[in-house]
Amino acid sequence: MDLSKLGEFGLIEMIRRRARFDRRVWRLGIGDDAAVLRARPREELVFTTDALVEDVHFRWRTTDARALGEKALAVNLSDVGAMGAKALGCLLTLGVPEDVAPARLEGFLDGLLRCARASHCPLVGGDTVRAPIWLISVSAVGAVARGRALLRSGARAGDRILVTGELGGAAGGLALLDGPGAATPDERRLLARQLRPRPPFKAGASLARARLANAAIDVSDGLAQDLGHVARASGLAAHVEVERVPLARGLARAASRLGLDPLALALAGGEDYELLFAAPRGGPTAAAYTRRLERRVTEIGVFARGRGVHFTRGGSPYGLAAAGFEHFKPVPPESEK
Repeated sequence: MDLSKLGEFGLIEMIRRRARFDRRVWRLGIGDDAAVLRARPREELVFTTDALVEDVHFRWRTTDARALGEKALAVNLSDVGAMGAKALGCLLTLGVPEDVAPARLEGFLDGLLRCARASHCPLVGGDTVRAPIWLISVSAVGAVARGRALLRSGARAGDRILVTGELGGAAGGLALLDGPGAATPDERRLLARQLRPRPPFKAGASLARARLANAAIDVSDGLAQDLGHVARASGLAAHVEVERVPLARGLARAASRLGLDPLALALAGGEDYELLFAAPRGGPTAAAYTRRLERRVTEIGVFARGRGVHFTRGGSPYGLAAAGFEHFKPVPPESEK
């Protein structure tokens, strides 16, 4: 794949041939000025976009191109799913240097298109440009039944706070990338959580269809920060018992080797892309949600009248040094984020 010979339009044509889409959903995909979606009655559309910038979100010395392609779409699937919607398709804006390594570009596209096929979220358009560094922006569209979207503002006093999967794995993986690297199978799994996330993007749609959640958000910037978004939007306080927070397998041992607090990684690390949701009081148990979603679900706290996010450990207040990741706030100079 020599871009100097292929050119922009040759690259677009190559992507068009590899991309596949369902003509029952999309009237038109790649190849025109815009894609055309066959909108269905009694549905609402949700839109999201996410960017990955070289040396801000990733470094090539620690990133595999195929994994990056998968992640670029996966983080958008996570957002669509957190709204209770089913993904319908995506757009890709890709900026690469003119001397981009062919194998790297091929690997990235292979990873993204593989994720698109697996998630039934086809690539239907976008843009390609020359850039001094890699700039990746994926936008996704999804559909949800009218009035069923899971909003951050939907939590009610008495709702239980539940989360899918395990937390802290991606932050632990990042710490290993920035530090000594992985030395055990468990640590390699933590690396995978950072480099190749697997969001439960179907879970939100399942909860929305069955009316089993009042609000939801994906854990992208850290449980403390993302839970704070829901609490503020809903005008409530969130109370969490940190001993109930599900830690990623191997996180405690890896954090000990790194001299870090595993709870801090789980509460403020971010990029786990698990689903955090408000479940009605008196609704299904965490075990019942686990069976329904086919993914571990843990109840960690409750929403109540008041303001803020409050953590306790053994009944006593538990404080955090940082709430989670936020662009434009200072980060350690050697951090990949």
